[in-house]
Amino acid sequence: MFQTLVEFQRTIYLAFADQIKLLSAGGDWLAFLAFLPMGVLFGAAHALTPGHSKAILATYLAGSDAKVSRGLLVSVTLSFTHVAIA
Repeated sequence: MFQTLVEFQRTIYLAFADQIKLLSAGGDWLAFLAFLPMGVLFGAAHALTPGHSKAILATYLAGSDAKVSRGLLVSVTLSFTHVAIA
């Protein structure tokens, strides 16, 4: 499964590179917005790879009496923090 995720990320990354070149050359923001959902897929595949604190977060949530809403809030906070730092 890991190799499949890596290949999926590579495919999306290469498509991104081409789109970024087109955007910088022509500034077509409509094309950028049409391509934006691919970024969401890339991020989702990237998050499934090792090293993204999933085990720590799961351990924290399993060991606490946190509600589902708290788990979602912590997950979203971790995601935004990861993106902001990257």
